[in-house]
Amino acid sequence: MPPVDNQPKAQARRFLEGLSVALSAELPPLDELRRNVRKIAVASKRGPESVFLNEFVIPKISRIMQTVEGIDKAGARRALLSEGFHNPNLSQYCSGTPSRSLRHPFTKIIDSNAPAIVRKWRGAQGSPLTQACPDLAFREPFPFKIVFEGKYFEKGSADKAARELASNVYQAFFYRALPFAPPSRSGAPWDYDYACLLACDASLDGALLAAWNAIAKRVRDGFWEGANLYVMILRSHADRTLPYRAAV
Repeated sequence: MPPVDNQPKAQARRFLEGLSVALSAELPPLDELRRNVRKIAVASKRGPESVFLNEFVIPKISRIMQTVEGIDKAGARRALLSEGFHNPNLSQYCSGTPSRSLRHPFTKIIDSNAPAIVRKWRGAQGSPLTQACPDLAFREPFPFKIVFEGKYFEKGSADKAARELASNVYQAFFYRALPFAPPSRSGAPWDYDYACLLACDASLDGALLAAWNAIAKRVRDGFWEGANLYVMILRSHADRTLPYRAAV
């Protein structure tokens, strides 16, 4: 058997590491970020997560994508997919939706209630089939095909942060685990090699970042090495009260 070529995976990891550093460096101080997200959310009647991704992440991601060899502005726009791509402010950065063309009988929410799951499959609790629609994704011509689950964590106890971390990581893994699906009239093919949890820790005490850093390094390494999943927790450099560690 020929040796496995890990070079593309190593390159993808370096890109995500650089993206994490660049996005964190450009976040405004915590008080300003929280105030602006809340203000825009009220004015636009959108949730804080949507505001954070659309206003503070997507324009910057588009610019950073263009630092990759062979990717210009048009290439970055074609490659970047967003759940809110119809928004006039996003159409200059995104070319379409990351939604999956084929529906399936599973959900991205952790649920250990087996009878409730079967009732859903039988049609007794809402639609038995689900259409996956992540927040962001990279497709060709970008060299790394990555599906993103975006989150915005503003407050909560250490226990809540741990629960959020587990749930959010699972959701990103769930998207990565779904198999190939062909393109539809409105959507791109579902064909991703990697997943990324892109979460902003806007809590005053950095509880979400602390929950991630409390996991042993060899376990954190296993997310990427064994599951092709990169955990990116963003926090403004100006407000990082906890020692920052890249998600490696």
